[in-house]
Amino acid sequence: MQKSTIIFSLASVLLIFFVTSTSMSEILFIDNFEDDAIGKPATKWAIGHDGKDNSKVIQDPKRKNNQVFSSPTERHDGGGAIYVTGKGKDWTDYYVHWDMLYPKAFYMGVVFRFSGSEAFYLLDRRENTSKLDFWKREETKWKNFGSSKKLNLEPNKWFSFQLKVKGADFEVKMKDLEDETQFSDLEPLLKGSNKNFTKGDFGNYGHVLMDNVIISTEESDATTPVNAKGNLVTNWGLIKEAR
Repeated sequence: MQKSTIIFSLASVLLIFFVTSTSMSEILFIDNFEDDAIGKPATKWAIGHDGKDNSKVIQDPKRKNNQVFSSPTERHDGGGAIYVTGKGKDWTDYYVHWDMLYPKAFYMGVVFRFSGSEAFYLLDRRENTSKLDFWKREETKWKNFGSSKKLNLEPNKWFSFQLKVKGADFEVKMKDLEDETQFSDLEPLLKGSNKNFTKGDFGNYGHVLMDNVIISTEESDATTPVNAKGNLVTNWGLIKEAR
């Protein structure tokens, strides 16, 4: 039996278990970039802000036989583009699970509830403080509304993140990629609240490498039932997405 068949069968068994033990929710978006061409843009993503754009799908610099998305190397406030899923215009509350590597020590992260170049929230890695921050971008101005304690955010290392977006309240959990602890068993590293934006998309901000992105309406669907190595997390999500 081929490895892909074994993986798919295992993911099917896991799905049956999760269906019987938890209520099903909606998978809003999923991508592991394995179907994209190396050196080309990520096909499931769209330009949310048009700017300098050298984004492309690349070979994972840390893990063999794995493809990841390398986002534009400039921040949007420095003239760079922002990529979003292109599907989240009307998304309100959701959970996002993704793996991320910071290529260098700088200010970079992800956007959420993105509805335009001057209307979004930012989860940002702060070079000057070694913290994670929440920021609101509106009418060319930044406003901070949450900071974590000082964290290990070293460059060129893979981390797994979970972002909870519910009403006006937001939470972030983070762990090393190799850590098999479920996100449901972790405490948030960052919390924040802001009422300005009630809906919008998810995407990158500044130069990051991203992989295994899952956006769903419930936490159970944004938590990997198996370690992400081998992309079991994506197979599991794709089965549910097809239901």
